[in-house]
Amino acid sequence: MSRKNADTTDNSSTEQSNRSRGSTTRRGVLTGVAALGSTALLGSASGGLISASDTTQSTPLADQLQLLDAAGVQQAKEMSDPTDVDILNYALALEHLEYAFYRDGLKEFGHDELMGASALESFSETVRMEVPAYLAEIRDNEKAHVDAIAQTVEKLDGTPATAAEYDFGYETPSEFLATGKALENTGVSAYAGAAPMIMSNKVLSAALSIHTVEARHASFLNLVNSTSPFPKAFDEAKSMEEVLKIAGQFITSTKEKQKKENAKQNSDSGKPERKQDDGTSDLDVLNYALTLEHLEYAFYRDGLKEFSDSELENAVLCRFGDGEVTDGLKSDLAEIRDHEKAHVDAITKTVKKLDGTPVEEAEYDFGYETASEFLGVAQALENTGVAAYLGAGPTVSNDTVFEAAASIQSVEARHAGFLNELNGDLPFPKGFDEAKSMKEVTKIAGQFIVSN
Repeated sequence: MSRKNADTTDNSSTEQSNRSRGSTTRRGVLTGVAALGSTALLGSASGGLISASDTTQSTPLADQLQLLDAAGVQQAKEMSDPTDVDILNYALALEHLEYAFYRDGLKEFGHDELMGASALESFSETVRMEVPAYLAEIRDNEKAHVDAIAQTVEKLDGTPATAAEYDFGYETPSEFLATGKALENTGVSAYAGAAPMIMSNKVLSAALSIHTVEARHASFLNLVNSTSPFPKAFDEAKSMEEVLKIAGQFITSTKEKQKKENAKQNSDSGKPERKQDDGTSDLDVLNYALTLEHLEYAFYRDGLKEFSDSELENAVLCRFGDGEVTDGLKSDLAEIRDHEKAHVDAITKTVKKLDGTPVEEAEYDFGYETASEFLGVAQALENTGVAAYLGAGPTVSNDTVFEAAASIQSVEARHAGFLNELNGDLPFPKGFDEAKSMKEVTKIAGQFIVSN
């Protein structure tokens, strides 16, 4: 599907690809992603206010993953030592900004104005009617993030960052949508950049569960701005310095000077909890991830050979009608297939560089018979993939393996959001994605494996 890049300063010419969310016959084999309660954020850490440290990486995460040597590597630049409360307040500042953006924008533009946005002209009426409700759902997700993070900072004896005053610069509904796209994609990069520095695994797990929801948001906002929901196989991280520079363009003034806390309880631990021996090696996690990526790649590779363009188009035609979405659906699914293949290749190379033996592809039976069932199973697989990466992330010791895993997990979340959309479900069903243990995911995946 061809898409035009949307620009936050010029959306009068934004063209949208007409998308479809066909109703499917779903299999009960895999469960979708459920909510992770905000109480999961309430771990133990320390207090302080964020210092904008530079964690920029000179090598793309996909390349870092492939070039990793057996001894392990550290990030290209030394980072300062922010506490978990520092990082939480950094995240809170961004969540305040995003919540204010949607809260104020949805007050300024009514349902009819949003539905009539020039950016949505090529979408069917069904899609356009749902956009305001979806944006309200994103707003509520961001509010849930604000509340949970603020409560956690207080539980850790820190002072939560407060909201500032903002000017987002949009004048039309289309400009509002384009700015939303920019903010959400920046949010994905921000969480990816900050996560490796988190000390507490409870805080880390919660941050990663927000990271994937931000990726789901980004996938949807990309979609309505005529760009790919999943532009790359590996999402890239941004340093705090980079993100704060972007966010600063929207801040007109802070409402009060933040108090800096001095207690830094985490500084004594020396390293994140995920670096402690938990009985699971990084090779174990990599081969676990590789097992899932093999399965996903085989699913798309074989399914796209089995079903024609017209069969896939007809599977979603009933909900969205004819248009660019249905015309380009197979190419979108092929893009996901290629992402899964890139994940397989990168993880395989990494296992070998760590002197491990990569698991090989198995034989599978996915049980679908129709194109609609194929899309339903795809949705279940992608959402389970998100839960799998969320569960395994806090067990990864090596920084570069962790960063690369985070860059894959957000792409899986983008895929999941898109497949939810195709199947007529909310792309971001909850404000917090749920993690699943290796045991849980292996049991699910095993239902599709015929032989190893």
